[in-house]
Amino acid sequence: MSHDLQTTHAPQPNGSCLHVLLFQEMPGLWIGRGLEHDVLIEAPTIGQALRALVSLVVAHTAFDYRHKRAPLSAFAAAPPSCWNAFTSGTPLTLAQLGIEQPAAWQIVAAIAHGRPMAVAARRDAGVRASA
Repeated sequence: MSHDLQTTHAPQPNGSCLHVLLFQEMPGLWIGRGLEHDVLIEAPTIGQALRALVSLVVAHTAFDYRHKRAPLSAFAAAPPSCWNAFTSGTPLTLAQLGIEQPAAWQIVAAIAHGRPMAVAARRDAGVRASA
């Protein structure tokens, strides 16, 4: 992660926490998804997914500061199914993958035991099945 992305001249938020859910979509495709702020990243490995998500959060935070906005305020929270998958998932620290915590955020990650299904997607699937 570039030093330029980690530092901004604006004040850093204190205690900003982002829970991150990691899950395998299919072999060779891992998804990293923020929960308080629904940012999403895809990568071939779990480590690359988490690194990319941290980089995205740092870069978007710097962008938001430059535009006088609260960090990641453009992103609503993830659906409840993602929070449920996080709660029942296996905790993973950034340190386990050799990733440093970004200065402005506390990233808390968990690996889901399965792919979370959004409630809306389930309803749509049911409608298609009966049509």
